[in-house]
Amino acid sequence: MIEKIKYVKDLPLEIDNGTIFNIENQDVSYLTHGFHKYPGKFIPQIPKWAIEKYAKKEETKIIDPFCGSGTTLVEGLINGYDSVGVDIDPLSCLITKVKSTPIQPEILEEMISCVIKNSKIENEVFQPKTHNIDHWFTEKAQRDLGRIRTSIDKVLVKFETIEDVEDYYDCLIVLFSSIIRRVSNADNQSQKTYVSGTKEKIPAEVDTLFKKQSQYYLQKINELYDIWDGKTKAKVIQSNGSPNIGEFVNSEFDLVITSPPYIKSIDYVYNQMAELFWVGDLFELDTQEKQNKKRRNYTGTTLIYKKEYGDFDISDIEIECIKGVIEEIFKDEKNGQKHAYIVNDYFNFMKKHLESMFDLLKENGHYVMVIGNSTVSDILVESADLIVRIAELVGYELENRWSYEIKNHFMGFHRLGRGGKIKEDHVLIFRKPNEG
Repeated sequence: MIEKIKYVKDLPLEIDNGTIFNIENQDVSYLTHGFHKYPGKFIPQIPKWAIEKYAKKEETKIIDPFCGSGTTLVEGLINGYDSVGVDIDPLSCLITKVKSTPIQPEILEEMISCVIKNSKIENEVFQPKTHNIDHWFTEKAQRDLGRIRTSIDKVLVKFETIEDVEDYYDCLIVLFSSIIRRVSNADNQSQKTYVSGTKEKIPAEVDTLFKKQSQYYLQKINELYDIWDGKTKAKVIQSNGSPNIGEFVNSEFDLVITSPPYIKSIDYVYNQMAELFWVGDLFELDTQEKQNKKRRNYTGTTLIYKKEYGDFDISDIEIECIKGVIEEIFKDEKNGQKHAYIVNDYFNFMKKHLESMFDLLKENGHYVMVIGNSTVSDILVESADLIVRIAELVGYELENRWSYEIKNHFMGFHRLGRGGKIKEDHVLIFRKPNEG
């Protein structure tokens, strides 16, 4: 494979196989893309490129089966293509819906003014159910957040005559959720939700930040509404985590664009724990007990019990091409068996997923996947290479493959000459061939 490093602001439509890009355009928050902090978000330049390259017809239907925070759906919407997003995580689904649902800015502005005004005189105060809320939030932050949440909940009644009032309510909930980490005692920069014992944090003031964030949301909603063609729609479906996407959709698609979870995936529920204390009641995830139960259903999770992997053996591996790396992982005396089980389970899941999407993809349709390699038990798992081999077993043809280096946009600080946390993501372009 030829490797050429190219520094670009925008991805060219035609890309040579094996090219490595350094994308210098760091604008990843235009329109509604920056609405909510989200770990593992892939950059909008990728779905934008995929749509320009492969969405040739006006009726092209797009799906993102691991839609996360909705990057693909926003790009589909603004480029005039209907899209469907599927994800197991309920907060992710809500964020995706809000980011990809145009609503009238004037009505939203009226609702925000009402929420801010009423929150100052609100006698009822929403209270999270978690028993250790004082660890995560100051008393004043709890009181101020509780009043805002109560005021938001009353919007559904006060504005019940507004068409699609639930869309506006959802936007207010995501807006509210987007300030929670910054007004909490938890560290702002870390993906994991924790209160540092060595670095004291001064939380942002709730009312001030809510007003500031409201203006940001209004600006971006206005920009999205102006660019929207008035007819293109995005649909979001919450799944149960099954690899069979056909359980949730019943139509065919021309283009798949997604970034699936990695092995030993980011723990989305744990990373959103502070937010879920305040909005998790909408998803039955408002206590740590409920959150812990949900976390076990996510692809790539490490939350498995000994009874699940205790009998796992190399002979249990069904996919031939992953045997070598799993055998190496198995040699780890401390966690080898558990980690080998996790890797095997991950690739079994991805094979079933690829089979499901193959059935849903039209002939000559394309599947654009962004995926990174992983290190498990100090063993490099070249996930991209293995996914290519599994996809070809399923029946896909690898049409092109390239990669890009990006800085971790979740990090909000410089790393003192270490250049930031750099990772290389691989972009795999598969095609479903004609049966003939």
